[in-house]
Amino acid sequence: MITDRDIAEAVSALRTADPFVVLTPGLIYRHLGKRPSCGSCLPLITKLMVGYDEEGPSSAASFPHRSPIEEP
Repeated sequence: MITDRDIAEAVSALRTADPFVVLTPGLIYRHLGKRPSCGSCLPLITKLMVGYDEEGPSSAASFPHRSPIEEP
């Protein structure tokens, strides 16, 4: 199982390693050492990935109770 915190930490680690990396759900999965079983979660992974990436260094990774898909 992959949590939203896992995704946030993966986005942060990948951006730290290469600020110009093109983030994809596949890259997130590879970074976490996982594989999708059916792909139905890929839209959610994408939404979370983009949300965390847009928030930058003070993203929800620093605030686990926040999710980029929640309304403020």
